[in-house]
Amino acid sequence: MAERTYLGEFEQIVLWTVLRMGGDGYGATILEQLNQRIDRRASPGALYATLDRLEEKRMIVSRLADPEVGRGGRRKRYMTVTVAGRSELARLRTEWTYMWEGMDAALGANEP
Repeated sequence: MAERTYLGEFEQIVLWTVLRMGGDGYGATILEQLNQRIDRRASPGALYATLDRLEEKRMIVSRLADPEVGRGGRRKRYMTVTVAGRSELARLRTEWTYMWEGMDAALGANEP
């Protein structure tokens, strides 16, 4: 059996955000999207550390854009989810969907 890559909660959230951006996301835009969708504020440091870990795990790949004069010659690092990353997200979604079955009653969702 192939070795499984485990993803923490924040890694999953970041991976979903990168996927949603379709390859057009770089640090600042990923952070903005992420903070709009979750009920907590992620720091740039936490995001960049997580992006690096996801790249090490081969869940994402990055590409550097051309240097920009307005950024002091710095390049933006755009992120894209790999096939392995998409497969892992699909697997996680299936697991979570299975685990949520029947939980509305257990959580009292039908109660006023």
